[in-house]
Amino acid sequence: MKMHRISIGPLFLGLIVMIVSVCGQGADAQTLRGHTDSVRSVVFSPDGTTLASGSDDDTLRLWDVNTGTEIEKLTGHTGDVNSVAFSPDGQTIASGSDDDTLRLWDVNTGTEIKKFTGHTDDVNSVVFSPDGQTIASGSDDDTLRLWDVNIGIEIKKITGHTWGVKTVSFSPNGQTLASGSGYGTIGLWDVNIATQIKKFTGHTSRVYSVSFSPDGQTLVSGSSDDTLRLWDINTGTEIKKIIGHRAEEVDPRSVNSVSFSPDGQTIASGGDERTVRFWDVNTGTEIRKFTGHTSLVKTVSFSPDGQTIASGSLDDTIRLWNVPDIIPQKITGGGLSVSFSPDGQTLASGSRDNTIRLWDVNTGTEIKKLTGHTSYVYSVSFSPDGQTLASGSRDN
Repeated sequence: MKMHRISIGPLFLGLIVMIVSVCGQGADAQTLRGHTDSVRSVVFSPDGTTLASGSDDDTLRLWDVNTGTEIEKLTGHTGDVNSVAFSPDGQTIASGSDDDTLRLWDVNTGTEIKKFTGHTDDVNSVVFSPDGQTIASGSDDDTLRLWDVNIGIEIKKITGHTWGVKTVSFSPNGQTLASGSGYGTIGLWDVNIATQIKKFTGHTSRVYSVSFSPDGQTLVSGSSDDTLRLWDINTGTEIKKIIGHRAEEVDPRSVNSVSFSPDGQTIASGGDERTVRFWDVNTGTEIRKFTGHTSLVKTVSFSPDGQTIASGSLDDTIRLWNVPDIIPQKITGGGLSVSFSPDGQTLASGSRDNTIRLWDVNTGTEIKKLTGHTSYVYSVSFSPDGQTLASGSRDN
């Protein structure tokens, strides 16, 4: 194998990320304790300073994100609180419960403002419309319902699902509602006329969670068939299927909650195998797995700035996780060997095309192509000062 020494020079001090290199360890920042039973739902306030949670202990709780301390305990429900949602202005919270009701709460006082009745079975999911004037709910009575926030009455009842409506989500423009059912189907509904626009099929078991991308063009879903799926809103076709929440000792293996990041580039998910996972939307690859919960993870939510993921679990705790600082860049070229520069800012790769390439880690772009070898480059290595690169090739 022929070895070459190549002078890099001071110009090339950029690096590139080859597959999943994550800056920031995604460490468990803090654990919030106070609920006395499983945590079913968590959501950040619009300003990111407060977290709301719903639990099987029949309560909602408000938490200070910075200190991790409980601010308020909201009582009134007589069954598990399955879902909580902040209004767009952050002044009220909606909740849905196994007591078949929705309730509206004043954030500042912790008092119940309204109780919405009409569902005849567990209310699994609630969400505010982007303008804050409407709440949508999904229930095991197989219906979605739309409610007027100001006067507290039901506006529309939408039917079509079977085996219960497990999750609902408004599109960013508020004109469309997505829902997932216990039968494994996803519905898209026109909010104004309460009719189904599209039906997505592909999941083979219950759909527990759906979330729109910030631009409203993509929907992500999580199911008890152990998959996340990405869907094109306009065509109704499946874009990508992601399999990752697996553990041999857990049956069934379920993706219980999914959430798009505010920039639409990543997805967080929580599953039965007690992990929270962080995914690249474009490639479908896992960026990071967060471990620490000791039971099923039922809910995940991004903070408004995208820097924190909150998760709630059947272990009765809420955890806040630091989001990785760098999203993986995909570098193509059939690399046989890679080496980072000492400062971590440049990646060198050797390839079957007989070349060595230098890459900028932050952008994923090629800085320079080095030629000279006449066969595959099997090995590359930086000198300790980062100024020289050694390479080994099949050309001897």
